[in-house]
Amino acid sequence: MYTPKFNYSDKVVQNLVKIEKTKTQMEAIDLSYSIKNKIQFQNKAIDILHFSNFLGLEFTLKDAEKIVNAGKPENVDEVRGVILKNFKNALDFTRSNVADTYSEFDRPIILHLTKLILSQWRETWEVTFRNFEDRIDDRWDSYVGLRDTNIHSNEIENEMNELIEWYKYSSPTITPIVRIAVVFYRLIEISPFTAGNKFIISSIVDYLMMKHGFGARSNSSVLRMINQNEEKIQKAYDIVRKTYDLSHWIDIFTGMVMTDLGESREEIHEFIIEEEKSKQQPFLNLNKRQLKVLKYLQNVPTIKREDYCHMMDVSTMTAFRDLDDLVRKKLLKIEGRGRGTKYKLSTM
Repeated sequence: MYTPKFNYSDKVVQNLVKIEKTKTQMEAIDLSYSIKNKIQFQNKAIDILHFSNFLGLEFTLKDAEKIVNAGKPENVDEVRGVILKNFKNALDFTRSNVADTYSEFDRPIILHLTKLILSQWRETWEVTFRNFEDRIDDRWDSYVGLRDTNIHSNEIENEMNELIEWYKYSSPTITPIVRIAVVFYRLIEISPFTAGNKFIISSIVDYLMMKHGFGARSNSSVLRMINQNEEKIQKAYDIVRKTYDLSHWIDIFTGMVMTDLGESREEIHEFIIEEEKSKQQPFLNLNKRQLKVLKYLQNVPTIKREDYCHMMDVSTMTAFRDLDDLVRKKLLKIEGRGRGTKYKLSTM
């Protein structure tokens, strides 16, 4: 049975208290529908942005937003383009109601996330744990080089089963953040997949954080946390590998979570301030498309969302956000429902 060694240092206890306090404060904030939508979209774009760094790409936030809107990344080779799309699909899954039907941490959810990440750039038979002497594809994977080479391929299945059992049976006694930290470390140590270990491990950590109300559910970004602390993570891993004591790793992980939650709280406050200003000055912060449609509707009585898509050459989601924003600012009002929905100037 896998039995990780660690102690709760004073620092870890302080971090856990601050994490819970910040999370509770953020849950108590009464966010408007508009802000919730903006935060969800921005968080997904931030996750994509930081994931692109794993692939050695120099993305901007706008590039990431394009992928969130199901657009194709520009100047990206086919394989990395597929991986970006796969990761976006993994994010969509973990944030969907379907994910709630899966257990917290077991073989089916691990292999489902593996399948989503490896789709169309690796063989279907690779959607399992490494065995025998499978050759590892280490492209864009800084984790696989950290693995414990004393764990042989024919032992991986058993090592993963033991980790799953430990996570399950430690649930009543060990706080979720600490259990997730241990899983994060152990997955790097085992590196159980033939390809994309870093991608899959990050997806698993994101999924587990979501299950416990962190990550996107607390309006923070697990991928940002991992990417911005890459060097710190590797140094902590090296220390723990020599001592077989995960206490320092848990110190670092809880500190990372605490810092990212703090950043997210500040971002939420900025959204709230921006919304208040927008209410006072409804034409403030309108984009060129929104200004154009307001001018257009001075001559044409109504516009449908699909017409907006064609006129502005944007996706359905972008059209929805633009028009919904104008409705919330009371510049447009809605007529009809479903496919027959039309928008017109609120003054008409």
